Amino acid sequence: MFNGIYTPIITPFCADESIDFGKLEHNLAKWGETDLDGIVVLGSNGEFVYLSEEEKFSVVEFAIKHFNKNKKVIVGVSNEATLHTIEAAKRAAGLGADAVLILPPHYYKGAMKDEILFKYFSDVADKSPVPVMLYNMPGNTGINLTSALIARLSKHPNIAGIKDTGGNIVQIAETVRDTADDFSVFAGNTGYLMPALAVGARGATLALANILPQECCQLVSLVKENRIAEARELQLKLLRINTLVTGKYGVAGLKAAADMLGYEGGLPRRPLLPASDQAKEEIEQELKKIGVL
Repeated sequence: MFNGIYTPIITPFCADESIDFGKLEHNLAKWGETDLDGIVVLGSNGEFVYLSEEEKFSVVEFAIKHFNKNKKVIVGVSNEATLHTIEAAKRAAGLGADAVLILPPHYYKGAMKDEILFKYFSDVADKSPVPVMLYNMPGNTGINLTSALIARLSKHPNIAGIKDTGGNIVQIAETVRDTADDFSVFAGNTGYLMPALAVGARGATLALANILPQECCQLVSLVKENRIAEARELQLKLLRINTLVTGKYGVAGLKAAADMLGYEGGLPRRPLLPASDQAKEEIEQELKKIGVL
């Protein structure tokens, strides 16, 4: 079972757009010393869509080799074709991944009805050597994995949970209600972490945990300890910085914030552009406001 806080790690790039493994090693060491339960490699904040297949697995191999062995590594292996997703899952497992994270195919989104999606995820789970976590991200894919579909898929012995980035707390609650206790429902954004935990989510995969891992982990601990007033205060404190680095300024803003807080953000890969001076100033002011800079 998967619990707690995972962060979808950023991929630092050099000025020539090659992967900066030195900066990645620095970050992995720092994350490994925090209370994070694990990391997600090749998640959305890792700019996986801009990496070649060989680059993807060079990052996976490097991250698993250099990350704290007492923590877990989940690897994003999403592909459009079932065959390619299975191949990627097997390759990630061979490198030591603890689980794989998979988006629904979405290029032919009009054809992606529940029965096709059910078969897609089931076929991958049948062949994956490690547990599968579903990934619901309708903002990017244009497809929402309904709670009814998730409940059906949760009965597969090799589908272990879901990361839900849809932001629909009712759907998250329905998913918790309609799945077994050993199925891990994860929130996909810090903005609704406390509400998700309150309805039974077991943890979260959070971009913000790249730069504020302890605060994200603390929020989980406060809820578990029923220290609701303190949890509420922390949830509200994290709202604006989370919006800045996941919504308003995205990956470039997250990388800029990482640079400010002792991590190595590096540059994004084109077509993404580095954060502007105005963006950096706004992020810096918010980090100072909440007392972490």
